[in-house]
Amino acid sequence: MKVSCIVSAYFAEQFIDGRIRNLLEQKEVEFEILVSCVESGPEHNILKSFGNDITLITTSNVPTLYATWNELIQLAKGEYITNSNSDDRLYPGALALLAGTLDNNSKIGLVYGNTDIVREVGGDPVNRHTWIEGTLFDLAHGCFIGPMPMWRKSLHNQFGLFDADMLSAGDYEFWLRVVSHSVKLKHLTQVVGAYTKRLDGIEKRDGLRTVWETARARSRYVNWRTLYD
Repeated sequence: MKVSCIVSAYFAEQFIDGRIRNLLEQKEVEFEILVSCVESGPEHNILKSFGNDITLITTSNVPTLYATWNELIQLAKGEYITNSNSDDRLYPGALALLAGTLDNNSKIGLVYGNTDIVREVGGDPVNRHTWIEGTLFDLAHGCFIGPMPMWRKSLHNQFGLFDADMLSAGDYEFWLRVVSHSVKLKHLTQVVGAYTKRLDGIEKRDGLRTVWETARARSRYVNWRTLYD
């Protein structure tokens, strides 16, 4: 298996059918879809309809996003991992493009592309995230890794899983962790998908918590004194 797409399907009833169908439309690369949802939730019946097209994991309550990712990563059979947010959509060929980049350069640990910004799923782009390919110095000043990255599963064998206690900055914490150990990133100029900008997005629900988690992540891996030397 080349790629494992991990999907957290909590509070995602209106998005999850389209999310899975969008992933199933990806071509030219072997991939699997692993999804986690609450067994009693409305998403469960929607996801069951996909049968063997997905691997469905159910829970009795709602864990943190990163606890969900961790569980799915440990079940993943793919060489590479990508998170697939329920309200985002990949463009055709995106999985193959990202996986091909990792295939062609063994020194790269994580790859990501630019993303269009939409206000509703399926809407026309209103803006674009054009990211950079930076260093630990740049990452310490703000996360420039887009919402649709792909990384080697082996990074988790080396550096551990996501911080399951975090609510919104666990991915940023992990990116800082691996980059602080000299893992190389690759930014692609191609637009790989559409990111839905929502006022109730996970990073918006508790702004103070996000600020605190971001600062906590930096405190673990960023030495500001040596960073500016």
